[in-house]
Amino acid sequence: MGSIEPASSDAWKVILEIVLSKPAHTDIPVSKFEVPHPLLAGFEKHFGDFAGQIANYRLPLPDGREIHVKEYEQDYSAHWDNSSAIRDPFGHILRDGTKWFFLIIGIAILGAFAAGFWVASKLSDKSPEETQT
Repeated sequence: MGSIEPASSDAWKVILEIVLSKPAHTDIPVSKFEVPHPLLAGFEKHFGDFAGQIANYRLPLPDGREIHVKEYEQDYSAHWDNSSAIRDPFGHILRDGTKWFFLIIGIAILGAFAAGFWVASKLSDKSPEETQT
């Protein structure tokens, strides 16, 4: 009867080399049977976008980039980001999370317009007698 061999501790190193050889944000599927759990390999649990994953893990690199691993039911998905969400959250939003950046800016602009219209409506509601006093 054969036994299942535990995942090699060097397995993530191989995965990292493959991930870093691809363009940023190119997801590489990784079998859960090929690698140890990301927390055991030095990754940090972190939040991420909601794309159906169970959890997100990040590994900041010395050059400012970061490996982002998403855990799904059957496997992982790994890619690299230009800026670390852990060490440089604002840079990460600008360089890697442009959809979130534009969403935040859009909401801020809509909020400013709504506030402006509300103030304008309050000023126009005053009767001419009130504005002359």
